[in-house]
Amino acid sequence: MRLANAVERQPIIYTKSSRNYKNRNLQNDAWSCVATEVGTTIVEAKRLWTNMLCSFRSYRSKVRQSMHAGTVFRPRWFAYEAMMFMANAMEDNDHADT
Repeated sequence: MRLANAVERQPIIYTKSSRNYKNRNLQNDAWSCVATEVGTTIVEAKRLWTNMLCSFRSYRSKVRQSMHAGTVFRPRWFAYEAMMFMANAMEDNDHADT
């Protein structure tokens, strides 16, 4: 959960609409802050974040599918609530099926 909280404090990492999102120097600075806060390397922080983001997307998809089916799936994954800030960031990436 420390990783999710650290990444949340660095919106340049996940906010694609930010004008500095593609600035690799600022991205690396943000990842450096995250890694320092969590107590790991930048490479390890990115790897852990990728794994957590994959899990979050999977659980988020199950929640959304259950809402369409008329039931409510409640994930028990420890970091789901801490990563809900990513739900807004992911909304920009949702596209209608063609």
